[in-house]
Amino acid sequence: MIRGRIAMVRGNLGDVRAKAFAVLVGLNYKHTIVALAVMFSGAAAVTLWHFSNLSSRLVEAGALQGTALYAESVKELRVFYNTQVVERVRENGVEVTHDYQTKPGAIPIPATFTIEFGKHVSKHIPTMRLRMYSDYPFPFRKEGSPLDDFQREALHQLRQQPNKPYYRFEDYQGLPSLRYATAVTMGAGCVACHNRHPASPKTDWKLGDVRGVQEIVRPLDELTARTQAGLHGTFLLLATMGCVGLGGFALVFGKLHRNSVQLREQVAALAAAQRRLRSIYDVNSAINSTLDLRSVLDLLMENVLIFFPGMAVQIWLVNLESGKPERAACRNIDETEWKTRRLTKTPDLVEEALIKKAPVYARNVETDPRVLDPEFYRRQGVVSYLGVPMIAKGETVGHLVLLAREQCSFGDQEVEFFSTLAGHAAAAIHNSQLFEEGTRRQAELERSNTELQQFAYVASHDLQEPLRMITGYTNLLSRRYKGKLDDDADEFIAFAVDGANRMRVLINDLLTYSRVGTQGKNFAPMDCELILGQTLAGLQVAIQECAARVTHDPLPVVNGDDIQLGQLFQNLIGNALKYHNGNAPTVHIGCQRRDNDWLISISDNGIGIDPRFAAKIFVIFQRLHNREQYPGTGIGLALCKRIVDRHGGKIWVDSEPGKGSTFYFTLPA
Repeated sequence: MIRGRIAMVRGNLGDVRAKAFAVLVGLNYKHTIVALAVMFSGAAAVTLWHFSNLSSRLVEAGALQGTALYAESVKELRVFYNTQVVERVRENGVEVTHDYQTKPGAIPIPATFTIEFGKHVSKHIPTMRLRMYSDYPFPFRKEGSPLDDFQREALHQLRQQPNKPYYRFEDYQGLPSLRYATAVTMGAGCVACHNRHPASPKTDWKLGDVRGVQEIVRPLDELTARTQAGLHGTFLLLATMGCVGLGGFALVFGKLHRNSVQLREQVAALAAAQRRLRSIYDVNSAINSTLDLRSVLDLLMENVLIFFPGMAVQIWLVNLESGKPERAACRNIDETEWKTRRLTKTPDLVEEALIKKAPVYARNVETDPRVLDPEFYRRQGVVSYLGVPMIAKGETVGHLVLLAREQCSFGDQEVEFFSTLAGHAAAAIHNSQLFEEGTRRQAELERSNTELQQFAYVASHDLQEPLRMITGYTNLLSRRYKGKLDDDADEFIAFAVDGANRMRVLINDLLTYSRVGTQGKNFAPMDCELILGQTLAGLQVAIQECAARVTHDPLPVVNGDDIQLGQLFQNLIGNALKYHNGNAPTVHIGCQRRDNDWLISISDNGIGIDPRFAAKIFVIFQRLHNREQYPGTGIGLALCKRIVDRHGGKIWVDSEPGKGSTFYFTLPA
């Protein structure tokens, strides 16, 4: 059911895509120039947008690179001034102070030098403005503190990462600008000076501390204008090339437009064929995804109604036993009334389709003489009838009916498509019917086997007590009156003793057979070598009586039941000793490893078995030889098969009459 719905959704999405594609193709062929103009306008808009972004990125990248170089140059100039000028002149008694202009012979401190240098540069390069500030400014720095959010954030960020610049593109004093800030750190000389200066607001500076910030503000208006002017020519060139290309495309599509009608028809036909093929594939995949007959029928009807919405569907199936068509399922009509209404015979329309194995059609079911019950169809509101046979492997398995609610004629393509759906569904329906029939028979067989086992166990157990009494009295009669009566009486008593003994053996074998079928698998590691030794010890008398020679390969340790495995060896070796051809029996027990199994064989030189009966001998109570010559109950080999099956193995025989036999069985390693 779920896979059918998935297929339905997938088909609907495919239809939407196909329709959208057809609309776009139609618009393209009918309005080629308009489509090209729209495409060109869109391309021009995208190109313009791209150039605008490119211009912004180039401006920002150029401004950032130039400002970074300028900031680094100012920093290096300050470091050079401090190390090569300030440190040297101090040794010669030259005063280094912030108010150097009021003191003859004095020079500015590095910070003042940097500020004055920035003012000097700004006069000659208006696009560069430099400012230095700190959150611990000296009292004589009236504008030494941060003035806005950017400067406060710059101080915070640079204290976290002093080696990484902090910058932002924003409007500054009415102009788009780059604000680029770098950390001013404390050198060795700076630490000593600041910590000893009487006006210092902070006297616990350490080497490497961020003293303040050097900020460069660079307006971007001039740089933006230069960059956009450079890109303007490129854009005009591309626009010219686009117009030339548009004209070429117009000529090409104008020629293609003359063939558009034929092309549209071919595309429509191909899309319809592709849709039908995809639908058949989806239906086939969904229907064959389950062996449940009702699910198969539901999936078939759902998918039929996807392609024939608003109509009704009926499905007739041929009964596997009677060979007669029967009403199975329907949609969009009253199912209860359809299935329960009495019909005097199979409707002619259904019979005709099944016999001829061809579609049948009725334009109006209310007036067509082949319809048995036109009143039913009138009540259901259906008029036209299309029925197709469902054929699998040359046999008709059912009849699929489509009922239209208006009088109509079904086209050849519709009939072909509907017949194809019925053909794909037929195989799934046939498989589902076989599966259900096999499941039913398997359940009956298992139930019969269970009942047989229970009967054998109960009957054998209940027969044990009276049999012991019969055996006891017949043995007593044989011992007490043997030779005292006439010969006929002795013979009759002997027959009774023999019959009682045979009955005892049969009952014991039945009990053993039934126990193997009902016992749990209490398996444990068992040494087959030890089990075989115990079995041969129990058969020692029989081996000596027939002068048999028994050899064997080393045997493995397997998981199993020691009693059942001992019974298996005893039955197979006992048969090899019993069914000899007059010569001394030779028996060999072989063993070899095959993948995940042990393959054990028991070979003899006895009378052999006709290969036609190789499978029959493993069925309970099946005998191939005369009971007088080879006595037995016919249970021994059936018991062997049951034991091997319970151990997860297989048993079979390879034999020819007069050439001996080899019994093989496997046990999981």
